[in-house]
Amino acid sequence: MNLGVMTALLLLVLVPLSTCPQAEGVYELLGHDISLELDLDSHDLRATDVLSIGPAEGDGGQGKRAVENAGKGTVVFSLNSRLRIDSVKAGHKELEWRRLDYAKHANREGGGLVEIQIPPSLNGQEVSLRLSYHGELYEPLDSAEIPAATIMPEFVYLSPMGHWYADLPGGSLATFKVATTVPSGYEVVMHGRLREKKEEGKKTLFVWEADYPSDSCFLVAARYVVTHDVYDGIDIYTYFFPEEQELSESYIGATKRYLKMYEEMLGPYPFSKFAIVENLFPTGYGMPSYTLLGRDALKLPFIVHISLGHEVAHNWWGNSVFIHPDHGNWCEGLATYVADYHYKELINAGSAMEYRRNILRTYSNHITEETDFSLEGFTEGGVPRTDKAVRSVLYGKCAMVFHMLKTLVGPETFTKALKNVYKDRQWKQTSWTDFREIFEQTSGRDLDWFFKQWVFEKGAPRLELRGAAVEGPEKGGGYKVNFELSQDAPVYRLLVPVVLVTEDGKRHGHKLVMNSQRQSYSLSSESRPRALYVDPEFEVFRHLLPGETPPTLDKVLGEEGMLIVYPTEGDSSLIREYKAMSPGLKQHAPVKSDVEVTTNKRYLTHALFALGGPDNNLVVKGLLQFLPPSLKFEKDSFVFKGTKYDKEGMALAFCLSNPRNKDHGVCIFFGLSPEAVSAAGHKLTHYGKYSYVLFDNGTSVDKGVFPEGKNPLSAVF
Repeated sequence: MNLGVMTALLLLVLVPLSTCPQAEGVYELLGHDISLELDLDSHDLRATDVLSIGPAEGDGGQGKRAVENAGKGTVVFSLNSRLRIDSVKAGHKELEWRRLDYAKHANREGGGLVEIQIPPSLNGQEVSLRLSYHGELYEPLDSAEIPAATIMPEFVYLSPMGHWYADLPGGSLATFKVATTVPSGYEVVMHGRLREKKEEGKKTLFVWEADYPSDSCFLVAARYVVTHDVYDGIDIYTYFFPEEQELSESYIGATKRYLKMYEEMLGPYPFSKFAIVENLFPTGYGMPSYTLLGRDALKLPFIVHISLGHEVAHNWWGNSVFIHPDHGNWCEGLATYVADYHYKELINAGSAMEYRRNILRTYSNHITEETDFSLEGFTEGGVPRTDKAVRSVLYGKCAMVFHMLKTLVGPETFTKALKNVYKDRQWKQTSWTDFREIFEQTSGRDLDWFFKQWVFEKGAPRLELRGAAVEGPEKGGGYKVNFELSQDAPVYRLLVPVVLVTEDGKRHGHKLVMNSQRQSYSLSSESRPRALYVDPEFEVFRHLLPGETPPTLDKVLGEEGMLIVYPTEGDSSLIREYKAMSPGLKQHAPVKSDVEVTTNKRYLTHALFALGGPDNNLVVKGLLQFLPPSLKFEKDSFVFKGTKYDKEGMALAFCLSNPRNKDHGVCIFFGLSPEAVSAAGHKLTHYGKYSYVLFDNGTSVDKGVFPEGKNPLSAVF
């Protein structure tokens, strides 16, 4: 399941009462056989979970993760503290158990721990524990956050974060069989294959089974309309509410195309079905054999063309070849590379180049020495993956690593190696080292240096071009272009693309090996050189230089020391809306009034996000003389790119370089009414790659990126 690094082979400590080797006391969770009855009106579930556990392979060292306070001869599971345990049995024998109510085990979802006493005679054997429990799980639809588990007539949503089934404290890889009884008229869906659907009076029984290992189990139920189709023996379903049923045809058609694409690219699809399931909550989750998409997202046109394919790709990467919880997350970047980026490649080379440029921009705008991390070192927890700095590494840098690897070994070898990874590592936890070994075997190359610098170390190089000059014409004709490339420490081993443009209009591509801090090069040309460009198509993952990054919302929001500046003059309801939107722009960013910022002149040299227009914000008023001709403020209106806007629903975000400190940027955001500010303000962070965004009642009607300045990695002769 790919909303987080949930795949983990976490072992269960079974400490025997008798003395024996430690490895004999370590078990792993093998499977669940759950019987579940849901009472939607009372929000109750009643369940019996038959848990199969068996001796773990290896020395059992990972079993130390279970619970520090587990008593001797006990096993420990997580289970929602709101669920009351009725009994715990091994065969016909009742087992003793107790809740571990330590404060450190409590969380928002009500997760708690259960310690079960195991008879010494069962040590070292496969054991079936029969755990029966019941209770109420309910959070209303209007909850501020996505609930972890809720049961109601409108919708049933049981996520693993709600601890509705017993599991190891940190998760496990196990099989699932779940027999669920709901009122007639409802449909139940989870990962795996639907083995049985049977009407029983006014109730319906659904039996789902996943006989392959999975890291978690989501179960949802609602009055869905189910549409079914088949592609090459694979069942395709949509589980949509009646209002969205008309979207089924486009989603099923797109799924068939994605399955065909990825089977050719990667190998056979690992599951028997793929389902697109509508969620009342705003999610975009990819689980084994299905995706759970929020209602609003489902309707967006780009979801079916991009995001759906990303989730289909996760069935190869993340849901059947598992990440290793101790060794970073490679699957998000790889899914991004074979999905989001690959779709740009299918359009044209320019679209793919722009995608790479945006990856580098986002990284350059949001990463600092303090926020950077290595791909190998990433683990879930702490900073959420929705954080742009995290995403710039986890998705962006990781995708570029695979791109550079493809460039290094060649497209055919790259595709063959990916197929080998999928074939050799299916149903196994897979680390970056496993990728390196398989790519080395497939390519016949030593790739230790590549993975060390890009995966096991954090950071990126920063290239500079120095001293570019033309020699010639030489005796007998011909020219030379001499130049130096430099990079900061630590030194990266790079393959740098360089393009030499000559007088006859030809573009001569070269790939230069760079493995020192400063390196001199000389390129020969028969025709007179006119220009030199270093990495013009953004093939190398690196920090962009200031001239390569135009002012954008991301650039301003990503800068250290950025100040959010609210107005103090004019309409009080407008001021109130500007203040209300400020915390959502950037977590923990200082928010100051225009009076305070203009009084303390040093603040004016910071990166600034100024809210309001010149009539109510003194900072914006001071920037009027520096605005380009394309933007003019008028009373109760503004002119942008030659068009006058005076409707109350209009709003504009506009970026420029800070005239008092060119190293920083400024973004001005203003609306012609409180409603316009409210509708557009909370959406600004979704448009980070743009220099300007024009809104009409919260809907983007125009957006774009201003041209860069002089490219510091180019020379014109």
